[in-house]
Amino acid sequence: MRKRPSQTVNSEVALSLPEIAKRLSEINERIEQLEAEVFGAGANPLGPPPSKRGKGRKPKLEPKKLLHRRDQLTNWVERNWPYLSIELRKARSPQQAIASIIAAKKRMPGVFHAPFYNDPQKHEAALWQFLKSRRFHGNPRNLAGAMAGLPELSWKRSFDVCSIRPCKLPLATEAYWDHMRRRFPDRLRELRQATTEEQVGAVLKRSRTQDPTYIYLKENPGKALEWLNAGKPPEAVPNRRQGMVPE
Repeated sequence: MRKRPSQTVNSEVALSLPEIAKRLSEINERIEQLEAEVFGAGANPLGPPPSKRGKGRKPKLEPKKLLHRRDQLTNWVERNWPYLSIELRKARSPQQAIASIIAAKKRMPGVFHAPFYNDPQKHEAALWQFLKSRRFHGNPRNLAGAMAGLPELSWKRSFDVCSIRPCKLPLATEAYWDHMRRRFPDRLRELRQATTEEQVGAVLKRSRTQDPTYIYLKENPGKALEWLNAGKPPEAVPNRRQGMVPE
């Protein structure tokens, strides 16, 4: 006669449903800690975990809305960059910095309604703090990312969130000149001396880079000078070591 399987359960492994849920939560928390240690905070390659509704505080500004603002500001800032790149670097006070934003709005109005664009005077202090920080680097996309979250977020928090998800818009033509000035100053100086498509192509072939803007110029040598000149600043910028130098 067959023996029935034992109905006893090892008390050491028997867990209630609440205990199982607690163990799973502890495991997930440990996995997140390990991923942060290996990949760095905020850099989980599998993407962010699904949000839990009904628990915790509602974010002051939804990431989707923040990134939408950032992209709108990026487009407007880059189109105004030949002017703004000069005026923001020349500014010696928060008032002068905000005045350059207001003047840019009059020169080339935007078609969106981000709070920073609508009422820049309210964000004078935040703009000045950002410009004096080590996060600006003269990059228009850094500026747009820092200002996009105002007033719901601090400029630092806005910048950090936008940096995790970089803007995927192609660089505006008006920002090509300054991009080359910052990233490839030697090539820009040589391009200023070029007068033919062949000369432009020869100059651009001297740098091997994966920079998308540089590659685009290299692929279109016949249009490169025209595009660069579209973003040429209207005046020279003071240089502390060399006096006045052309941008």
